[in-house]
Amino acid sequence: MKLLNYRYKDRDSLKKFIQKNSILDTNFTFIQLFYSDSDIKNVYKARDDLNSILPNASFMATSTAGIVKGGEIVDGEIVISFSLFEHSFTKSLCYVSKTADEIVESISKDLITSSTKLLVIFANTFKINSEYILKEISLKHPNIVISGGNAGDDFKFKTSNVFSSKCNTCDVVVGVIYSDILKVETKYLFNWQTIGKQMVVTKSSENIVYEINNQSVLDIYKHYLGDEIAENMHTLGIEFPLIFSEDGVDVARAPIAVDEAQGSVQFAGDIKEGSYVKFGYANIENIKNANIETINQNRFKNEAIYIYSCATRRQVLGSYFKEELKSLHTLAPLSGFATYGEFFHDSKSCSNNLLNITTTYVVLNEGNKEEIIEQKRVDRNKNIEEIRLKAITTLVAKIGEELDENLYYLEQFKRIVNNFSIISATDEKGIIKDVNENFISLSGYSKEELIGKSHNIVRHEDMPKEVYRDMWETIKSGKSWRGLVKNKTKEGKPYYVISEISEVLNKDGSFKEYLGFRTDITELEEYKNILRVELDIKSNNLEDNLHYMQQYENIINSSIAILKTDTKSIIKYANKKFCDLSGYTEDELVGKNCSELRHQKHRESHLCDKITEKLSKKESVQYILTNIAKDGSEYIIDSLFYPLLNRNNEVSEYIQVMLDVTEIYALNEEIINTQREVVLTMGAIGETRSKETGLHVKRVAEYSYLLAKLAGISEEEASLLKQASPMHDIGKVGISDNILNKPAKLTLEEFEVMKTHAIIGYEMLQHSKRPILRASAQVALTHHEKYDGSGYPRGLKAENIPIYGRITAIADVFDALGHDRCYKKAWELDKILELFEKERAKHFDPNLIDLFFKNLDKFLEIRDRLQDNVLI
Repeated sequence: MKLLNYRYKDRDSLKKFIQKNSILDTNFTFIQLFYSDSDIKNVYKARDDLNSILPNASFMATSTAGIVKGGEIVDGEIVISFSLFEHSFTKSLCYVSKTADEIVESISKDLITSSTKLLVIFANTFKINSEYILKEISLKHPNIVISGGNAGDDFKFKTSNVFSSKCNTCDVVVGVIYSDILKVETKYLFNWQTIGKQMVVTKSSENIVYEINNQSVLDIYKHYLGDEIAENMHTLGIEFPLIFSEDGVDVARAPIAVDEAQGSVQFAGDIKEGSYVKFGYANIENIKNANIETINQNRFKNEAIYIYSCATRRQVLGSYFKEELKSLHTLAPLSGFATYGEFFHDSKSCSNNLLNITTTYVVLNEGNKEEIIEQKRVDRNKNIEEIRLKAITTLVAKIGEELDENLYYLEQFKRIVNNFSIISATDEKGIIKDVNENFISLSGYSKEELIGKSHNIVRHEDMPKEVYRDMWETIKSGKSWRGLVKNKTKEGKPYYVISEISEVLNKDGSFKEYLGFRTDITELEEYKNILRVELDIKSNNLEDNLHYMQQYENIINSSIAILKTDTKSIIKYANKKFCDLSGYTEDELVGKNCSELRHQKHRESHLCDKITEKLSKKESVQYILTNIAKDGSEYIIDSLFYPLLNRNNEVSEYIQVMLDVTEIYALNEEIINTQREVVLTMGAIGETRSKETGLHVKRVAEYSYLLAKLAGISEEEASLLKQASPMHDIGKVGISDNILNKPAKLTLEEFEVMKTHAIIGYEMLQHSKRPILRASAQVALTHHEKYDGSGYPRGLKAENIPIYGRITAIADVFDALGHDRCYKKAWELDKILELFEKERAKHFDPNLIDLFFKNLDKFLEIRDRLQDNVLI
């Protein structure tokens, strides 16, 4: 593609320019017209001249606060930007007297297709909420890239204009570029820095903010920037925007108007209530260095750049903004304008945003040329004002960084103190000014009930007056007071706190407030009282307690097995219950390593080493273990391993507390085996109805298990699939015999009926809570889905098909094709394998098919072992 800028003079010169540059009258030509401080009649004449010469080109136009033409910003001109595409076509559309929702609906319906590469939008700043349009399009089409901006009016802030080839005053005009090869990359330059404390927007409506930190937003601006700010908000205030983060993008909002009666400020974009904001300012040195770094990342020449930059950025940065344009111009030809709000697409968050104080640009390339850019250093003489501005902003930046660091530390400190202390602040007369949540929670009073009252509201009558007199005299003298205080809640319940109260002063040494920090020790005090009573027990009570303890020990020893080992797992003690379980005497057990009692499967998996490692780290662990008794029989125990610590907090011994669960597990195994038999029988019943041998379900089960193991599925899940897969066609019990056993190809209508067996099987099984039947339901529902999405009943595709369904599909088809059915004869193996190769990544999961072919001999061994004429 090629980008050309032309300064309009008259029709003849325009025509000569078009002819000289071979600009075609097709929708491969995209025209953007920008004007600044120009007679609107001349602007419309330029538009009409273009229409007569290039009626088939796409066209859009806007008023500006300055025109970007090449590497410069100009005023008082009409500039026409021609984008000449070779492989991309374009379209433009305008909107008048439409709601934002209607505009979004039309853009979605009439302009956005699978080939849409870029939307360029110009919006009438004072007539339409462009930010709403951007957000709504992002919700509907998150990957659509939008650029452009709100029209300007040369810093008058009264009216702006966007228009099309047919309409003179539009609300929104949209240009679209469609392409399969165009490369579009969005970038932006911002680098305004935040300063001061973080504030919260406490009242706002769209782009009007009424309160920040519960104060008039105008008062906030006056407090930090001076009283004159209200009179010069659109010229001076815009230099100090509010900055917040949205979707991971730093967003600035410049103030543009003031309502002194309400104390509100209108911004060039929405600021949501609850947003955390800071003031921003232009650190010239930081902006310059960051821009150079960003721009120098581009090593290769590009074909075109559309640039839409904030008018405020132009106004504040001055000559530095011109340097920015010159640097960008080294990357590619530029065209664009200074906006009252620029549009930016963030590819990371897939969002389109209305920004302020930024330079946004879109890099366009149709080709793959890699012409290396020669980065040239731009040297120029700086005037005294620029040097002074740079020095001031650098000073502010350094102070701001130090202030932010201190504020960040203090906020963390405040948060920690707030979380763990009970805090109140009072005036010099002891009247409560503020309390934290811990004070409210402990006292039982609401904040409104506490503010304006003295601390007598929580004073307990047991507290001597002398304590409060001493407290007051101490803090009045400028010292801190510390002591134990008994208070009472709103309901009259006593509580105890350790209180420390100190005087807080302003910077000039004047009194600010008394601040009290308290720690709740109610539980400790109550425990002390309990101990006083309990320690008075008589010796006979102690003997009673010892007698009770002996009975407790006997009960525990009769029901719970206990082992105690050293840190090397050598048994030091075994109670009677464990001796009964294991068949060993205590003498036979002491000195034996407890791992010798474990089942072979635990020793092979080194489970004892894993348990010992966790215990050595002071972690308690629980396992279900199988042990071998002295007579060789197995018993199953639910074991809790616990590390015992000595006075130095070191692990000295391990204790094992065990419950015998052998009978429970035996019963559970019997239930599971019964479930397996039921599933296998039901599956065989389903196949018998369709006059197929019951060995079909056994072969499918074996094939499914083998393929699951080859696919890396765990033994537990593979076994579950083996038990569930025989039920894959259980739904056939709901299909009539004349369809199920028809000895010929089914009609379309009959096949639709046959397909319902997947849903029928699922509905039969889905309500069970048993793992086998729930897995069977999944297999029944999904074993006829196909990898390319052409299967049934849901048309699932690829890995959206559960792995159980993908495995059973291969097992079922392999066995069905290899055996006689009522409607066909068995296929030869070569023909089956040829079909499997053809249906790889169509019917079947390609990875599973590859595993099937690599291990074909194992599947054939199962087939031969379970032939219909073989007795099992």
